[in-house]
Amino acid sequence: MKTIHVTTLKKTIKTMPNWCDTTYRAVGTKEQVKRFYDLAMSSWNKSKDDNKGWMGHMVTELGGDWQQVHCRGWMRDEPYLRDDFGEDYAECTIYCDTAWCEPPEWREFIQSKIDGLFIFYVAIEPGCIVYCSNDEEYEGKYYVDAGPDQPDYPFMTEDEVCEFVEKHYQTNVNSIEDCEAFAAGLNENGDDDEFLYINKMEVEG
Repeated sequence: MKTIHVTTLKKTIKTMPNWCDTTYRAVGTKEQVKRFYDLAMSSWNKSKDDNKGWMGHMVTELGGDWQQVHCRGWMRDEPYLRDDFGEDYAECTIYCDTAWCEPPEWREFIQSKIDGLFIFYVAIEPGCIVYCSNDEEYEGKYYVDAGPDQPDYPFMTEDEVCEFVEKHYQTNVNSIEDCEAFAAGLNENGDDDEFLYINKMEVEG
């Protein structure tokens, strides 16, 4: 994965970024997650009125300086709270776009202010070659970007990638290396509408 440092992000904060498709899932006790959800909802509503954005408002509400903690992004929809697990556990999911990549400074700041909360993320930004997560569920997975018919579930194991390539392109492959070689040839010789990119997810930890 191409590493994008926070210092570089701060220097380019006034430029038009590549927007990274980022999904957050905050998990913890019902009290911890409800606090996160309430802050996210309030910040999402406030972000329509100024340039702090929802991330900046959450930093401010928790006593931080939004101009010192890299936090540039916008939500695509309201936060989603689920607390019906029948135990003292809840989740809050946010689908958003963040500048260049997933901003670890923001995530770590929020976790430091809501003790016990943990925030999982999945970040995809092809232009910056960002395919990463801190969720072990994505260990050994590949993100398949295929056009014009994108798979419904693009996160695949090696075997699933091979099966997809064989069925979708009517070709024979025996390994992930075969799939990558096929994709390279297709992208070099194909048209703009038909392409295949296979990127391994990078998992923190």
